[in-house]
Amino acid sequence: MSFRETANDLTTKVKLALEVSKSGSEDSDVARTTMRRDELMKSYQKIRNDLRISKAENEHLLDMIVEAFPDMGQDISSCSSSEEYLSPSGDEGSVDASFLKNGKHELLESPTSLGSSHMTKRRRRQGKRDDRNDPKPIEPLPRDADGNLVFPIVVGRGQDQILIHNLGRIKWEPETYHTSRYIWTVGFRSTRVYPSIVTGEPGCTYTSEILEGNGDMPVFQVTPADMPDKPFRATSSSGVWKQILDALTSKGASVKTHASGPQMYGLSNLGVTKAIQELENADKCSKYIMQKWAEPDKSNAVAAMSSGSDSAEE
Repeated sequence: MSFRETANDLTTKVKLALEVSKSGSEDSDVARTTMRRDELMKSYQKIRNDLRISKAENEHLLDMIVEAFPDMGQDISSCSSSEEYLSPSGDEGSVDASFLKNGKHELLESPTSLGSSHMTKRRRRQGKRDDRNDPKPIEPLPRDADGNLVFPIVVGRGQDQILIHNLGRIKWEPETYHTSRYIWTVGFRSTRVYPSIVTGEPGCTYTSEILEGNGDMPVFQVTPADMPDKPFRATSSSGVWKQILDALTSKGASVKTHASGPQMYGLSNLGVTKAIQELENADKCSKYIMQKWAEPDKSNAVAAMSSGSDSAEE
């Protein structure tokens, strides 16, 4: 073999070796890229799960705040419009940044920054709110001759009118199906009229329901009549209605930006409270504190009747 042939043969072998090396390097790069992609996907899934857990904890905490401070029901809710991570039908939603603006100084600052007088007011109001032994006046609901409730039950007036079609049944375990103030009855269903997310016009009927969840928590679902295939879902009543209010606000509708979920469902009505805590198995809800009721003052009633008869005689 001549020198030229030997040189050409060596060049060919070197080129072949370089190609093999390059191919191996590319395969190695692909393997590293694939591994990195898998790591990123695992990290993404973990962050997504952490967000869902944080959302559930956030909603539960703020619902407890709404229950403890009813006067602030218009100022806070359990979701926000700043960062979305739970949408209609249970995919992505939102966390309430406006709560951090409006409710921060009221609830989240340290006692020293709040001042002693402010803390005294908070303790006094909270103590009064937590005392369910304070008898409340009975708000009678319509019943038939046999004493059975007549549905739909109408609570509220005007734009705040709510029709309750089913009180549901009590699921006392796990404890996530009730709080100290509310029992989340499975099958509860109410309707109310509110502006449409689709058109922005008033007159759309929203159906609010409490469903049994697959896990340890109930599912709060609200379905607009003109969006039957796109129900809104969340792990709290305030959370699901906040999604709707955010959607309406984004469409330019003139609605409030925050609301108490129990009020939007019709659960805060005292007549409804009494009816639910009289359902079977209510006494098995370990965290729930039974509301006491004030008996009608018979002496006042007699005095009123007597006054009425005297006036008639005159």
